[in-house]
Amino acid sequence: MDNLSVLLVEDEPTMRAVLREMLFNAGASRIEEAADASAARAAFQDQVYQIVMLDLGLPDGDGHELMAEFKALRASQHIVLVTADDSIESIQRAISAGANGYVVKPYSQEKIHDVVNNYIMVHGGDPALIRGLSRHH
Repeated sequence: MDNLSVLLVEDEPTMRAVLREMLFNAGASRIEEAADASAARAAFQDQVYQIVMLDLGLPDGDGHELMAEFKALRASQHIVLVTADDSIESIQRAISAGANGYVVKPYSQEKIHDVVNNYIMVHGGDPALIRGLSRHH
């Protein structure tokens, strides 16, 4: 899992930078960024990513619809939705639509570590083997 790759889809540049740093700290070695749905589609078609971090509110599309497109192309794609919407309805909709996780803003390093650990556990592997996984409290 030394080559953990992530497609980070987030339209807000500051949030994208924060998430990128947290993902690197959690062990991601390759992070591709997309600021909108069309850039995300292009990146998703060009590369295979272990994890897609997908913001629900994008300027040119809905994250739920984009997730459905990605799952139609690659049913086993590990997708984690990121959003400010912490309503039970939104979380249930995301999980029932196939999301592998749901992270509510504001992000914390612990939440991002959990995303990476969950991916590793689901896809086989020892989370302790990922570099940078020690938690800092």
